[in-house]
Parts: sequence; C-alpha cells; structure tokens
Amino acid sequence: MNNISQLISLLGGTGVVAEKLKIQPSAVSNWKKVNKIPNNKHQAIYELSSNLDINIEKFFPEKKPINIDTSKVKILLIICGGIASYKSLEIIRLFKKSNFELDVVMTESAQKFITPLLVTSLNEKKCYTDLFSVEDETKMNHIKLARNPDIILVAPATANIIAKLANGIADDLASSILLASFSKIILAPSMNPVMWNNLATRENYEKLLDRGIKFIEPDTGDMACGESGTGRFPEPKLIFDVILSYINENRLFVNQFKNISIIITAGPTIEDIDPIRFISNKSSGKQGFEIASELTKRGAKVTLITGPVNIPFPKCEKVIEVTTADEMLDKVTQQLPADILICSAAVADWKLIPKTYSNKDIDINNKIKKTSDNLFFEALENPDILSTIANSNLRPKIVIGFSAETNSLKKNAYSKLISKNVDLIIANDVSNNRVFGKDFNKVCLIDKNNCEQLEKQTKKSVAFHIADKINDLLTNFNQ
Repeated sequence: MNNISQLISLLGGTGVVAEKLKIQPSAVSNWKKVNKIPNNKHQAIYELSSNLDINIEKFFPEKKPINIDTSKVKILLIICGGIASYKSLEIIRLFKKSNFELDVVMTESAQKFITPLLVTSLNEKKCYTDLFSVEDETKMNHIKLARNPDIILVAPATANIIAKLANGIADDLASSILLASFSKIILAPSMNPVMWNNLATRENYEKLLDRGIKFIEPDTGDMACGESGTGRFPEPKLIFDVILSYINENRLFVNQFKNISIIITAGPTIEDIDPIRFISNKSSGKQGFEIASELTKRGAKVTLITGPVNIPFPKCEKVIEVTTADEMLDKVTQQLPADILICSAAVADWKLIPKTYSNKDIDINNKIKKTSDNLFFEALENPDILSTIANSNLRPKIVIGFSAETNSLKKNAYSKLISKNVDLIIANDVSNNRVFGKDFNKVCLIDKNNCEQLEKQTKKSVAFHIADKINDLLTNFNQ
C-alpha cells in the first residue's frame, strides 16, 4: 500500500506542501488520512518532486510512463561557454543513441572550448552559432529554433546566460531563442561556487524558478579552478535521465483526449465603426491559446478560432483567424459537429452604428469627419455564440464558457451557466485590469454542483487544471 504520509514527509511536510501548492494544510492532512492525492494535484506533486531524489511513480502506480517514440521528441541543446562545455558532447551522444530529434546551438564563448565542426560531426546536422547569419536568418531560423522543440536544454548554463534570461537580454542567438520560445526550458548550471552563491545569481535563479523554468541542480565537489563547492556541472547521464523523466511525466496524458474534437474560441473580436475606428476589448488571447496547447498535448484534435491577437499561435490541428463576432459564429458553426466547445473569446457584445441628431446620412465606408452635429451610436447586439451553440441541434457533448466579471463573480457566473445551458463556466475577476495581457490568472471552475477556486497561477497552469476538469466531465458524461 502506498504511503502518502511518507511522500508528504519526503516533500517537506504538510506545511511546506500546502504552502507550495497554495492550499490549506487541512487538505494535505486529509490526503494523508485517506492515503490518496486527488488526480488534479498529481502534476503539481510531480513538479515538487522534480529536483528531489524521490521515486514518485511508486506513489501513483496507476500512472505508468508510456512508451514514447523518441524520434518525435524535439530537443534543442544550447551549449554555453565554460570548462564543462566538452561534457555536452556526451549529452549529444546520449540523445543521438536514443534517436531524439536534436538541434544544437553554441554561444560564441562555447566555441573557445569546442568547435561547431565537432558538434556537427557528432549530431550529423548543422550546428547553429550566429544570430546574424545571412544564410540562416533569411529563413528566420532563430524563431524556428525557438518554436520547434518540445524541450530546450541549456547545458552547461553559465551565470551569464542565466542573467540574460532572467532579465530579458537577447543579444545573441542563444538568448534570443530563449526569450522567443514557449518550450519547456531546463538549465544545467556550471560555474565557480562563489558565482553560483552570489546574490545576483541567486536572485536570477529565483526569478526563473517563479517563471516555471526548471533547473538540474549543480553538483558539489572540486572544481577545475582549484576551488571546491557547489557549482560542478551535473554528469551527462544524470542530465539525460532528468530529461527522460520529464518527458515521461509530461506525456502521461498524451492520449487522454485521443479522437476527441474540440473547438476553442480565443482573443477579442473587432466591430468597425468606420475604416479607421472600431469597438473591441482588451483580451490578449493568452488563456485560450494555452488551453489549445494543453489539450493538443493530451491528444485532442483542436480547432482554434481566434480574433486579432499579437501572440504566436499554439501548435494545434487547425487555426482559423476571424475579425467580427458574426465571422466567429459562422466559423464555429462550420466546424461542427464536435465533442467539446470552449468559448474563451471575449466577443464584442455590440456593433455601434453611428447616427446624427439631425438624421443626416453617414457613410461608414469612409472616415467619419468631425462636424458641429454631434454623433450618437445605436448599439446592435451581436450574436451570443456560447448560447447559440449550446442550445442548437449541433450542441457538442460538453460546452464551456468564460465569465469575465467585475463584481459578484460567483453569482453572475452561475447565472450565466444556467441561462446559457452550458456545462462549465470559468470565471475570473477582470476589475482593475488584473488579467488582460498578463501571464497569470485566478479563476473559479463552476459547474451545476461545484465551485472550485484556483489560486493565482500562470495561465499555462490554469489550462492544465481546465484540461483535468474536462476529463472529469467526459468521464461523467460517458458513465
């Protein structure tokens, strides 16, 4: 029998686990009492254990790692300068032996220790070194290198690259890739012990941890410089094993939504007033895009229908761009039937039709000029996409909406759930511009029987919880 009390103890105890997961200690105590951790907390427990020597799988026997086609796992290795750079060659060998799809980038300082030619020979592919390469940048390769990998491994990671990443500096190929990527970033530091323990490095380390970047902690021992302490480059086999473990842990859900078709709306919509003026809202599309990305990772066939945004599109089966509410409804309808609809888009509620008090004709196909005759606007209601689809003959099995509120959050969200005939409402407080354009969110997951309040966390993490909730809804639907 698995001892959850033992696991909690290994993770630091009830208080530590509760604090790190931002939940009440009584919840953790209850896990110990019933000897079970809720499914929607397993990923968080995995993350807490990632830097500890804990065989986490034995506590969750029902979640065995699956066999992975490593040739489909894309890894970008960034080699930074330092005496440990030569050990990165062994990392390349280990990845190649296991058939991973590997690209390698070297910084200028790394090339003082090993050569791009040597890396190219080992990897049997071009080694990238220069942000300003005419050959590479005509194809925008630094963006492709940032977008393609599932994991970016920086090994060795110097104090310099850690500082650049923590403070948004992008002055070479490696740092530009790191700032332009949505991939999981894992750093394996190597530096002098005093540098590793320097207050600046520690602050940068904490910043990056808070942003979800993972560290493979440096070893303790004798250094090449003759000093001793913490800062030694971890052994290549250990780094390789950590990467494998991360892949296994994060591919547990790879087929969870296999053959499930999901339509997601995201971003704002825009309603023109004249050729240069329009009405819209502050939605960035970030939360909807994160949901699309998470569900795609879990095997769903995701169609993302998005209004105008300024962020990169996620990897999913299909992305459809629209502008107006009418266009969005039309595209959603064209994609039906589907198993699930998630309406996270902030659709403009009205079209504004300009009029004058003297009833003069206004040509909205040309810029409206200022006159002494004051304008007023007639508000024509846009279609309610969520309600329209939820009450149609083509209604998906599960319909999910969002409720952006500035007051009475739970009351208004629950009212929306009932009036629009949907299965789940994701409600958030948008007063004081707390959410729009930000990377963090704080939401309530509300269905007809429950209201689950999530603590403030990254929108990526919120998407993970929403995916878990969708899985619960599907399970209940199929019972």
